[in-house]
Amino acid sequence: MEGYKNGSMKFIKKYIAQNFSNFTFFYTIVRSRLLVVLSLAILTGLLDSLGLTMFLPLLQMSDGSSKVDLGNLNFINDFLQFFNIQLTVIKSLIILVLVFALKGIIIYKTGIYRVLTQQILTKKIRLNIINEFPTYSYQKFVSTDQGKIQNIFLGEINRLSSTYTNYVSMIQGAILIFIYMLFSFVVDWKFALLVCVGGFLSNLIFDRINKLTKEKSRNISQVNNAFANILIQYVSNFKYMKATGEILRYRKKVEEAIDKVQYENLQISILNNKVSAFREPMLIFIIAAVIGIQVYFFDARISLIMVSLLFFYRALIGIVNIQSSYNNTISNQGAIDNIMDFYKDMIKNREKVGKREYKGFKYDIKIRNLNFSYGNIPVLKNINLDICKNRTTALVGESGSGKTTLVNIIIKLLNPDSGEVLIDGVNLNEYNQFTYQQRIGYISQEPTVFNDTIYNNVTFWATPTEENLQKFQEAVKRASIAEFIESLPLKENSLLGNNGINLSGGQRQRISIARELFKDVEILILDEATSALDSETEKQIQQSIESLHGDTTIIIIAHRLSTIRNADEIFQLHKGEVIAKGNFNELIERSEVFRRMVLLQEL
Repeated sequence: MEGYKNGSMKFIKKYIAQNFSNFTFFYTIVRSRLLVVLSLAILTGLLDSLGLTMFLPLLQMSDGSSKVDLGNLNFINDFLQFFNIQLTVIKSLIILVLVFALKGIIIYKTGIYRVLTQQILTKKIRLNIINEFPTYSYQKFVSTDQGKIQNIFLGEINRLSSTYTNYVSMIQGAILIFIYMLFSFVVDWKFALLVCVGGFLSNLIFDRINKLTKEKSRNISQVNNAFANILIQYVSNFKYMKATGEILRYRKKVEEAIDKVQYENLQISILNNKVSAFREPMLIFIIAAVIGIQVYFFDARISLIMVSLLFFYRALIGIVNIQSSYNNTISNQGAIDNIMDFYKDMIKNREKVGKREYKGFKYDIKIRNLNFSYGNIPVLKNINLDICKNRTTALVGESGSGKTTLVNIIIKLLNPDSGEVLIDGVNLNEYNQFTYQQRIGYISQEPTVFNDTIYNNVTFWATPTEENLQKFQEAVKRASIAEFIESLPLKENSLLGNNGINLSGGQRQRISIARELFKDVEILILDEATSALDSETEKQIQQSIESLHGDTTIIIIAHRLSTIRNADEIFQLHKGEVIAKGNFNELIERSEVFRRMVLLQEL
């Protein structure tokens, strides 16, 4: 028996998940709040139906009848008589007003509660994605459409908010229609049945439109993703395209993307307007036909038909609203699909977070038998090397030799296919990568500069306490940018612009270096950090970096060999393998390839 119950519950859950996917999606986020909204809709429908029922005694008494006959709804009259309330025209009107006043209060409270639930929904979804983002696999991230990610964070969640509003309105409307239809069947079941048959036949006409609307909804998500991606590149590559005159050609690409977005939105608007325009006239035609049939063929009482018609009129309005809400829901269905696909992708590609807190290392980082491939292309092959604490280690080799990939594994952006990274003998995977990465400074050829003040860029929004201000001054001084900051009118409060557009290449690099110096990092990674700078600027920054020698573990990737002349140990990579190691002078003697590199750079 217990097994039968469990099997039934599983079947019900599976059925709901397959046929009411939107309800399941919203319920998993807002939980009981969704049920409260629907319960309030039921209460609204009951109050509205009770109020409409009061028109029946009013119609009967207006014809001079002294006896009130509510037919199958006489239980309402019996309930009132239990409290010694005899229905009269005045009492019926008073009850009518009171019921609709109470209904208005419920509708107001329902609207407020629904808006609050909608805000909770969008906030939770944003937080779910944002909270999952830090553990999203870097390897998967770099292959993901950046426009899609931006569109999900901004456009799609706004569309989702609209979808929720329309979906809840649709369910509320369905509840009201059910209640109205129930009361209508109680009043006159023949009339109600004929209208239902007509409504079913009319709905077949709109089924094709609904399918087309769903298809267009998916198209809208796709073109919005593509447009966001094109727009990101239009802005981020502005300098290059403007300098080379290519911005006019790329503008055409943006215009084409805009045209696609406009076209898809126009098509779905046309479909929605078709439904809005023709649904009500068709239903009114059905009602008129049914009333004619009732009067001329079934000799029905006009008072019952009128009250039943009131219920059906309410139901008609509900059907029109439901159809509108339904079309708006499916027109934004692509947003739910887009968000869910991305969220599932983040879950699928979630990095495992180690449980052990990283507190620093005492001796060395050992890499043992490490292999890594991009798909079927091997990048690193059986790498074995040691990085000693507070020493400067350099990686050299031609482009594609695996230097950056190796560093990405050391800083836990990538995971090796086989082999391990050991920190004082402990596998790196055992550590919580966030506590580990917080001790790492990373400076690349393309420095990261935020659209904010110099102070916030360097301190990463640290509170400007006296201690932090002093650390800031020390960091910018060591990065050789203090003089430039002092020359600005707003000094450290100067805004740097998007991606540091107000700075030169050398200044952006120094801001980036100052940020890492402010952090008091344990490991400093320099990935071609000075290759884009002029010789004088490179020399100044090199002096800043060398001042950390002996106090910080430094790992340098360099094409300019002058930047690694004083490195404690240099590893030369070739096609993913370490082919030589030693200090600068030792490698000149041991490696013919390294010696040629030195001669070419005239060192």
